[in-house]
Amino acid sequence: MSDDQNVFTSEENAFESTPVRSEAPAAAKWYIVHTYSGYENKVLTTLKQKVENMGLQDQFRDVVIPVEKVREIVKKKVKGRDGKYKKDDDGNFIEEDTEIITEYKIFPSYVFIKMVMSDDNQNIVRSVRGCTGFVGLNSMNATEKVAGTIIHNAPPALSDEEVAQLGLEADTAEAPASFKAKFKAGDMVRIIGQYCPFEDPVCVVDAVDEENNSVTVIGNMFGRKIPADLPATDVEPVE
Repeated sequence: MSDDQNVFTSEENAFESTPVRSEAPAAAKWYIVHTYSGYENKVLTTLKQKVENMGLQDQFRDVVIPVEKVREIVKKKVKGRDGKYKKDDDGNFIEEDTEIITEYKIFPSYVFIKMVMSDDNQNIVRSVRGCTGFVGLNSMNATEKVAGTIIHNAPPALSDEEVAQLGLEADTAEAPASFKAKFKAGDMVRIIGQYCPFEDPVCVVDAVDEENNSVTVIGNMFGRKIPADLPATDVEPVE
């Protein structure tokens, strides 16, 4: 066998014996962390800043606080051109229905993080002020000693079904706001609007129409219980 053949055979054997590594990057999954009450936004902002400063955007894909946008109709006094509140002929302040949109946290004291789970990444999250730990881990199972080294156990990730149900991957920026009444069917309310169809302004809620911001109430008139449809802003809960 020639020297050229020996070289070729040696290189071929070396190629075949070299292991081929094709490690795919770890997949990012959704996890839940618990925070002190009122620290949700602080934890979200601080963690995002840490990720940006450390250049770990590939490890932390998203941080979310699920919120619900709620449309509420409130009565506000009407101001005139002089800046003073208007009054009617009887001296009562004139009010008009005003729609406001408020965001409510669906899960107070919880923040949702899409991240690649590792011991280092857990430490980054745990170091954020206001964060108390990952959901699914407690003082009994959060850490363990391996070869003399304390490591963090991995918390359970949300399943694909849970992620879809919570809408964590959906674009909620343009999600329509829903109407939220301050009462429900069966609650006692008092009619505060100018029109009261009953002998007594205190009545019972029969149904709430969130789409049209109205309420059906049952009250007494001539000894009978009769229904009436009113704007939701014309009634208030009886405490």
